[in-house]
This record gives sequence, structure tokens and C-alpha cells, in this order.
Amino acid sequence: MIECNPERKTILVVDDSPENITILKKALGREYDIRPAVHGRSALKAASIDPPPDLILLDVMMPEMDGYAVCRHLKSDSRTRDIPVIFVTGKAQEADELQGLELGAVDYITKPFSLPIVLARVKTHLALREAQHTIENQNNALRTERELIENIVLRMRSADHLDGRHLRYLFSPVEQTAGDLILSAFAPDGRQLVLLGDFTGHGLPAAIGGPLVSYIFMTLVMRGEQAPTLFREINNQLESRLPTGIFFASCLVEVEKNRRGITVLNAGLHPCLVIRGQTKILEITSQFHPLGITRIDQPINPTTPVNLEPGDKIYLLTDGIVEACSKNGNMFDNHRLEAFLTNQVALGSPLEAIFDVLRDFCATHPYEDDITLVEIQL
Repeated sequence: MIECNPERKTILVVDDSPENITILKKALGREYDIRPAVHGRSALKAASIDPPPDLILLDVMMPEMDGYAVCRHLKSDSRTRDIPVIFVTGKAQEADELQGLELGAVDYITKPFSLPIVLARVKTHLALREAQHTIENQNNALRTERELIENIVLRMRSADHLDGRHLRYLFSPVEQTAGDLILSAFAPDGRQLVLLGDFTGHGLPAAIGGPLVSYIFMTLVMRGEQAPTLFREINNQLESRLPTGIFFASCLVEVEKNRRGITVLNAGLHPCLVIRGQTKILEITSQFHPLGITRIDQPINPTTPVNLEPGDKIYLLTDGIVEACSKNGNMFDNHRLEAFLTNQVALGSPLEAIFDVLRDFCATHPYEDDITLVEIQL
């Protein structure tokens, strides 16, 4: 192992001329530890010794293996690819410099060189590498913190807050932590309450409100509260606790105990669809702005209760499906969704068949939002 001062940076100087190495060592040796190499093979060996050099000054014209080949080897090796390389060479043509930079060198100095210029450029590129290391370390720390928070949020959201009776759903998040939220529970008197919501954006910022909404929802449903009370309380808690700019588009459905009627509170979500057989019989559009924007102190007036029949199905969805785009920029839109529900699903296809439909429609265009579809069965 090469001994060096851990507080000093190490520079690998590669040149087949001992005189040039001596000159550079004399100029740089006061501030840096110098590791010399007189040809390409020894340069590759010296670069791979622990600790690796912090920067490499590399001649081009050398016997057996020129500097371009050395650089190519360095950049193909995971142990050395991130070490800054500065060519110091007598090859002064523009094409020569371009070749060196395209191989991954950070700078190109031609001979005869000015020692103050060499020293200044060495300092600059060492400072840039140090800054890059700092950024990488900070990013790694942030990534670790984010993963920890995501794990906490996922554990909080994975609690038993979804009673799946009379329910089918599919959920495909863009990221591990998602902004879409599905909740379902039965009140003590037999009413079923189902909430589908979509926080602003996706990923961790959009998911942080989920545990709060889940807690309020489950607490009030178990207490036997009516849908308007849940709606108002969730809104007011989000308005007081979440930062400006994060809100919750949602649709709350209350199914009567006899499953012959529903009450719907739609706050900025896609219209709630009611399908009987292969026909859409009702579309309940948004009546309120998304939750969490402004406080609600007045009593909530939901939609007039809707009378339904056995076998009717209620569909709730977030906008990830209808806003999925083809490669031409066309949206999947409501008509295609309704055709899927009244044809394929009504005839027995699973909800997951929507992914095949979207795949054909979008082709190679990726989904840009969480995709959630809920079916409530009467």
C-alpha cells in the first residue's frame, strides 16, 4: 500500500519523460502527494492502488499504450472511472483535444505548459470533485432519510383500513409511496362508507396526508358518524395541518344498510359512475372543491340519495386512467373508460384488464400518475 498524508490530495503524474515528471513534482509537491508513472501499464496499476489518486495528469504520446488508451481503460473500470483526468501533452490540434475530452477527460493542457496554469487547473478540478463528493454524500443521506420516511408511511397505510366486502379495486402507483388512497369500512348500523382520494402529485409528498385521513375516517366511521360529518372533519383537519399547495381530491360514498341507496360527496375527483348491466345510468360530478383548501364550518348538503337495484355497480377512479396519454398526446378520456366498463367489465373481465387496454392505447408512452379504480357492488 502506498503511504500518503490523508490530509493531502494525491496526484498521479503519467509521462514517459522523467524530466516532465520532475518538473510537475517540483511544482505540485508542496501541496500534493505525487505518484509518478512512466508508461501506460504502470499508470493503470498505480491508479488502482488503494488509496486511489484524487486526480491524474496524463501524457498522450507514450510507447506501447498512449494516453488515450490509458484514459479509455480508466473510464471503463468502476474503481477509477470517477477520477478526474487532465491531459498534459504536446498534441495541440483541435481534433486531439476533442478526442481527449470525448474519452472523459475534464481538461486538456498543451505543452509547453505554464506551471501556474497547471496548478490553477488542478486546484479547480480537485475542488469540483470535492464538491461532487459532498453532493453525492448529501444525496445519499437524503435518500436514506426518504426511504425511512417512506417505510414509516407505508407501515401506517398498511394498517387494516380497507374492508373488502362488496368491493373490487385495482391500484397501480407511479412510486412506492402513492398519493391515491382507498378506504372502506362498515359503521355499527351497517352502512358502508368508501373513500377514494388523490393527493396533489405523487410519491412521498403526496402520501404524507394518507395516515391522517385514514385515522379520521376509521375513527368517525366506528363512531357511527354520517358521511357529511366525515367529509367536513377530513377537510378541516387537512386544511389546518397540511402545507399550502397540498390538497385532496376525493369522493366519499355512503351505501345504505339495505344496499338500495347511496349518498355521494364528490370533491374534485372524476365523476362517480353508476352502471346497470351494460348501461351507464348515472354520473355524479364534483360538487365541492378538493379537500384541504378552505375550512368548512357550515353543514354539508350531499347529493340527493340515489335509489339503486341489486347488481348495480358504482365506479370511483382517480384521474390517472382518463389522463393516460398516447404517443400522439391524446388522452384515454371518459368515453374509452365507459366503453371498457360497460363492455369488458360488464361481461366478466377483471378490472385489471384496464392495463391491457391502456397498454394498447399508450404504446410506449409511460403512465405519469397513479392509477386507481374502485368498484362498489350492490
